[in-house]
Amino acid sequence: MKHQIFLTFGCATVLLAVSGGSSLAQDSQTAKSSQAAGTDTSSPKKAHKVWTDDEVSTLRTPEDNYVEQKQAAEAAAAAAAAAAAQQAKSKPKSEKHVGAAPALSNPKSSEDADRMIAWENRDVDAQQELIDKLRTQLEQASPEDRDREEKNLAKQTGILEQIKKERDALTAQKKELEKKADSAAKPVDSASTSTPQ
Repeated sequence: MKHQIFLTFGCATVLLAVSGGSSLAQDSQTAKSSQAAGTDTSSPKKAHKVWTDDEVSTLRTPEDNYVEQKQAAEAAAAAAAAAAAQQAKSKPKSEKHVGAAPALSNPKSSEDADRMIAWENRDVDAQQELIDKLRTQLEQASPEDRDREEKNLAKQTGILEQIKKERDALTAQKKELEKKADSAAKPVDSASTSTPQ
């Protein structure tokens, strides 16, 4: 009985070894034939992705788009500034009045001065609104834009101070015109009121 169990077990082992060997031989034969044909069955190849221009735009993030728009705006502003500078250089010199005071600083009468001062007051109010708006933008500005906003605010504040100085100068000119008008009117009044004896 012991011999029969060993014999059965031995036969089963031999059968398994033969069937396993034949399957290995078949696998290696299949692999050799597939390699000869140029295909690899062990792992499928991934197709290489080729990106087109249409698909590249889908890879961009909103931050990339923002940076691109910001750079385009800065380039446009620089081009506009260069064009304005070129236009200023190409202006004929005859248009400039050398040594002439600005039109708003030479009032001929106190009424003219009042109109000019009213104009300057409207200009001051508009400039103050702009400065308030720029301050709000500065508070909300991103760190990249903060320097530019601060420079713009400083520039507009300087303009406001210049306008205030012009307004003060017009007020002083108005007072001088009123003094001249009063002094011119007094001698005439004193001559007409005095009676010769």
